[in-house]
Amino acid sequence: MRPPFHLRDVDLQAHANSVLPRSTEDNKWRIMGRRSALPPGWRQVRAQEDETVTATEADFFICLATLSLSFVGFSAVVVSLRGALGGEISDRHLRLVRLYIEGGMIVTALALIPALLNVLHVSESRGWRVSSAGAGAIFTVLLLIQFRRRRAVEAGRFPPWVVIVYALSLVTVGGLWLNAAGFPFQPSAGPYAVALTWALCVFGFIFVRTIDVFLHRARG
Repeated sequence: MRPPFHLRDVDLQAHANSVLPRSTEDNKWRIMGRRSALPPGWRQVRAQEDETVTATEADFFICLATLSLSFVGFSAVVVSLRGALGGEISDRHLRLVRLYIEGGMIVTALALIPALLNVLHVSESRGWRVSSAGAGAIFTVLLLIQFRRRRAVEAGRFPPWVVIVYALSLVTVGGLWLNAAGFPFQPSAGPYAVALTWALCVFGFIFVRTIDVFLHRARG
């Protein structure tokens, strides 16, 4: 008589259940002779460790991307009202329009980066390092460009609120670079999410403060 381990594959599950108690999942996995290198429970833990973002983080970044893209569309509508009111587009208007559109699109793109790295099966630590380094570089360049653009269009000293926004933005960008370096904590989603949320809030705040510039009716 052939030994029980030579049963057909369809009978292996029933044989394992009859020989071993239900609590010994690892032993059952060995007797069933599965091809996987890890038992079911271990495979699930390994899969969770390999994920770049959790479900909660993914939902947050998708909502942030949707909100920032809606901001770009709404700001474009307000800018078009300028032409409907008979107003001209000055250099100041162009600077603000570019800030709204560029800022909103940058936040949208950066919010999708973690999901992209997750699709590419990049590890969590490396994924947040890459995301934070990319966001830090983009926001650093954006701050320098906006500083030069404002100086070229509007002379004089910056208002206090502009100085405060720039100072807090520099702190946020510094947090991104620290997250990319893994100092003083391991790279995580927190600093990245805070930086993107702060950027969208800044663009929205500037939009609210300058909306009257676009809606003001040009004089005859």
